[in-house]
Amino acid sequence: MRTNSLPLQPKARATALRLLLVDRLPLVVVAHKCGIHRTTLWRWKRKWELLNQHIQRQNYNRPSRQKTINLHGYSWSIVTESSRPHSHPRTISEDLVQTVLRVRATLKRCAEVVWHHITTVLGKVVSLSSVRRILRRHHCFDGARKPRLRPDNPRRPHPTGPGELVQTDTIHHVDPFSGGRLYYYTVIDLFTRMAYTKIASRILPGLAAAAVLEAQAAWGFRLQMVQADNGPEYGRHFEQVMRQCDIAVRHSRLGRPNDNAHIERFNRTLQEECIGGYWRKSVPLPRQRQTLARYLDYYNNERVHLGIQLRTPAGMLQRS
Repeated sequence: MRTNSLPLQPKARATALRLLLVDRLPLVVVAHKCGIHRTTLWRWKRKWELLNQHIQRQNYNRPSRQKTINLHGYSWSIVTESSRPHSHPRTISEDLVQTVLRVRATLKRCAEVVWHHITTVLGKVVSLSSVRRILRRHHCFDGARKPRLRPDNPRRPHPTGPGELVQTDTIHHVDPFSGGRLYYYTVIDLFTRMAYTKIASRILPGLAAAAVLEAQAAWGFRLQMVQADNGPEYGRHFEQVMRQCDIAVRHSRLGRPNDNAHIERFNRTLQEECIGGYWRKSVPLPRQRQTLARYLDYYNNERVHLGIQLRTPAGMLQRS
């Protein structure tokens, strides 16, 4: 019966060698059981013997007995040699490689711009994939547009009162008729679930900070800490304004969207229940603001939340 694993996989190679060296089955039988040619199995055996020459395979203490094999305590793996050819008729010339690197160093742009310059300005024939491969092999992308790293924040605190921790984020949609963008600066208090949203036609740190301060004025309690993602609108200017207002700022960890789970869920609710219809038709901005104000009043005073034991945000604020 043949082995279940593929013949050329490392597991199948180890199985074949054990059958041949430990179980002492004939080479032809092992080759048939493993589904490989006997020449291939013999080549594996020779390679294994060369890799394990340092192991004492014969029991010299008992020369009168039949030779035994001590096959315990070492690896059965066989190093796989690369099948990559040493040369290829369509290999990119060294002159073209140096041209790509020189253009990259001069323009300091992405692979698409480098490829466009080489093909249109210099008149050389090369594919975009080849340019990308050359830049990747020479590590030209290692330092390109690295995200701004922040020190690891401690675990998110669990608020025990209103204003101890709020989350803020920004979403946008494009008007299907005018083509303009509208940005929604959303804010939510994690303890009471009180929410606030500011609409603007631009994305700026000042507008993001204004949304937080307007939320503080609308809710009627002081904010102690605000948490945001690593977007450009929540950079140094935003942090400076918050510190001037005696509000601490913390940022979510890179690549961890669950750190802002509450505001992300509010964004989804806002899109589904309020502003989702605007994405398919053009609505004047004053009318959107009126509709948003009515929805926020409903959200904060009438809509119950499962996360706060089916209470309303206003009810949680009164209980605190």
